[in-house]
Amino acid sequence: MNAVLGELGISGPLLLAQIVNFLIIMGLLRLFLYQPILNMLEQRKERVAQGIRQAERSSTAATEAERQRAAIIDEARREAQEVRAQATRDAERIAQDVRSRAEQEAGEIRRRAQLDAEAQVEAILTEARRDIADLAITATEQILGRELQNRAEQERFVAEFLAQQNGSAR
Repeated sequence: MNAVLGELGISGPLLLAQIVNFLIIMGLLRLFLYQPILNMLEQRKERVAQGIRQAERSSTAATEAERQRAAIIDEARREAQEVRAQATRDAERIAQDVRSRAEQEAGEIRRRAQLDAEAQVEAILTEARRDIADLAITATEQILGRELQNRAEQERFVAEFLAQQNGSAR
């Protein structure tokens, strides 16, 4: 075998030294380079996995925060609708109170106006009766051609007559 190796230009002891050197370099590389690189890669893999877990937790937290935000907005909308509905009910109640008071005041004004009108009518009728009595007495005096002696009694008599006529007309 030395002869074959010799023809190829390979020396046995040199080959053996190169194999030993290769194994030593391989051991040293494995010890000082390959193992630290594997450790570094393993640490990086762990950091990436931790980052992914952190991102998943952040995503879950963001989803939960979004859900809570939506719930808060829904609650705020519901409360706003309740406040608006309450304000509408209050406004309607106040408007009804105002209408009720206005109707009461209008009724009171109508009642007072009616009482005033009735009082004015009564005053006019009283004045008219007095004028009619005076006219009746004056007409009687002119027909008789003389003055009646007891004018006060004649006025009372005419007033009673008109009162009786007024009572029977009603």
